Amino acid sequence: MDTKVNESDDVPLSTVPPFHNQDTEQVIEDLQVNYPEGLDEEQVAKRVQTYGYNEVTLKSVPKWVVFLRQFNNIIVYILLAAALLTLLMQHYSDSIVIGLVVIINALIGYFQEVNASNALDKIKNMLSVDATVIRQGTRFDIPARELVPGDLVYLEAGDHVPADLRIIDADNLRIQESSLTGEADSVLKDDLVLEGRIPLAERSNMAYSSTAVTNGSATGIVVMTGLQTQIGQISQSVADVSGNKSPLTKELDGLGRGISWLIVVVAVVMFGLGWFLQIYELPTLIMAIIAMIVGSMPEGLPAATSIILATGVQKLTQKNAIVKTLPAAETLGAVDIIASDKTGTLTKNEMTIQDIVIDNNHYTVTGIGYEPFFKVVSLSNYY
Repeated sequence: MDTKVNESDDVPLSTVPPFHNQDTEQVIEDLQVNYPEGLDEEQVAKRVQTYGYNEVTLKSVPKWVVFLRQFNNIIVYILLAAALLTLLMQHYSDSIVIGLVVIINALIGYFQEVNASNALDKIKNMLSVDATVIRQGTRFDIPARELVPGDLVYLEAGDHVPADLRIIDADNLRIQESSLTGEADSVLKDDLVLEGRIPLAERSNMAYSSTAVTNGSATGIVVMTGLQTQIGQISQSVADVSGNKSPLTKELDGLGRGISWLIVVVAVVMFGLGWFLQIYELPTLIMAIIAMIVGSMPEGLPAATSIILATGVQKLTQKNAIVKTLPAAETLGAVDIIASDKTGTLTKNEMTIQDIVIDNNHYTVTGIGYEPFFKVVSLSNYY
C-alpha cells in the first residue's frame, strides 16, 4: 500500500503495486478481500486504524495566524513602535489613534482571506459523497470517508467514485475523468488485465477518486484511499508548493521599505539637530518627531491596496471565481503568456510547438510529440 512518485512515468502519480497489471485473483489476495461477501466490521476497524479515513485532510491555517499575518509589514512595524513609544510617554490618545489605524488595516485583509477560505470549505463539503459498499454480503450506503482498502464498492450512473478502485465487474461502465486527464468525453471501462506500462488515461480497469460515473454500473475493490489516491497525492503536492510573493506585493514591500527607512533617517537627523540646537525640550522634541513619523508614514497604503484588490476579487467572484488571497487577483493580471493544452499534458506529456512568430515572420513546425523529425516552414509575413 505504499506509494511513490515515478519520475519516468507520464501520469501524475503512480501506485505500487500496479493494480491495473494484476488480475482479479491477485488483487483480492494482495488486499485480503473477502470476495464476494465483503469485509466484516472487525476487518474494517483494523484497516481504519492502519490507513486512516478516506479523506483529504490538508493542513489548515488557523484564523489567528491569518490575522497575525496581516501585521507582517515594515510600515506596520514602525507604526507599532511609534504607538509603543507614545504609550510609554503616557500620550494615550496618540497611542490609541495609531493602534486603531493598524488594527483597521489588518482587519480588512483578514476578513477578505477568511471569506475566501470559507467559500473553499463550502466547496469541499459539496464534494463529500456517500459510497455504496458491500460488507458481510449486504449492500448499503455509508459515508465515503469510512471506506478502507479492500472494500467492495458498487458504482452506478450518477455516482462519484469515492476512492481509487480496481474494477472487477463492469456493465457498460463509462466514467468522466477530466479532473485527472483533461478529457471531456467519458471513458469506457472494463475488468480486463492490462499489460505493461499504461498511462493513467488508458487504464480502463481502474476508477479514480473525484471522477464521475456517466453510464452503466460496476463493482470495484478499493485499492487506495485518502491522500494515497491519485487526486489526494496531487492535492498534497500542490499544498507542499512554497508560495512566492506576487509582483504587486514585491513592489509594495520595496516601496514601503524605501519610504519607511527614508522617514526614519530624516527623523533621526531632525532629532539630532533639534537636540543639538536645543530648540525644544526633550519630551516635546520626541513628540514632534513621532508626529512627523506618523504623519509622513503611508499607513493607508495597506488599506488602500486591500480595498483595490478586494474590488478585483469581487468582480472575479461575480464570474463564479474564488480567490483565496487578495494578491492572487493582481498576480493573474500580471501574467503575460499562458501556455496551455486542452489535453495530452497529463495523459501523454507531449506539448509541442506548432507555430512560431518572430518579428513579422510566421513559421510553422511540422511533427508531433518527441519524434526528432520536423521541418520549419515559412508561411508569410505576420501583421
